[in-house]
Amino acid sequence: MTCAIAALVCFGFGVSFYYRGLPDKPQPTVGRIYPLNNHGFIMYMNEREQTQQRKAFIAFGGLFAVAVVLDLVFDISDRDSWQRFRRINRPPWNHRWGPE
Repeated sequence: MTCAIAALVCFGFGVSFYYRGLPDKPQPTVGRIYPLNNHGFIMYMNEREQTQQRKAFIAFGGLFAVAVVLDLVFDISDRDSWQRFRRINRPPWNHRWGPE
């Protein structure tokens, strides 16, 4: 669940660049020369913003993949899937305390 939430946060951060007030003309003096295509409307980012957006989308992909793998391995709807990771398959009432 943590990976899925973190993936959504990264995706939201990456998408937020499309809604910022970026200029529609390049500004080489400020460093805004990296184009961002927003459905045919070109906006320009600086190098730092471009790096942040790319890292956010890469982190989203990685975290989403980890969340999917963890969901497949630890499927909580199937109680028997947890038996693979337990050391001893003993009944839940055998707590090994008291006289045997």
